[in-house]
Amino acid sequence: MKIAGYALLLDAALQVAAVAAAGFPGGTLPLLIAAAIYVLLSAGLARGMMWVAWLAFIVVIVGSAATISGLFAPSPMPDWALWGGLAANVAALVLLFGAIWSGPKSGSVQ
Repeated sequence: MKIAGYALLLDAALQVAAVAAAGFPGGTLPLLIAAAIYVLLSAGLARGMMWVAWLAFIVVIVGSAATISGLFAPSPMPDWALWGGLAANVAALVLLFGAIWSGPKSGSVQ
């Protein structure tokens, strides 16, 4: 789960970099809020909390859909940040699916 948390941190960093590269245009506050949520989720994943893995899985699915819509709609965000964020989201989804599928490890916090 820790590696999935690193993927979430990478996506959060890309979101902040995209907003900064675009010059902080109007309507980008939801991206910064999403980045903060991803940082909080990665902290829970680093602690091995299984309920956070479930929550992060759902949040990353929604984030992936939003990133895809940003790729195919006019957006002030640079394409490199959107494609990188989508790659980080897909990596996090795969890693979270594996963590949820294998279940909690013995001695982990639930």
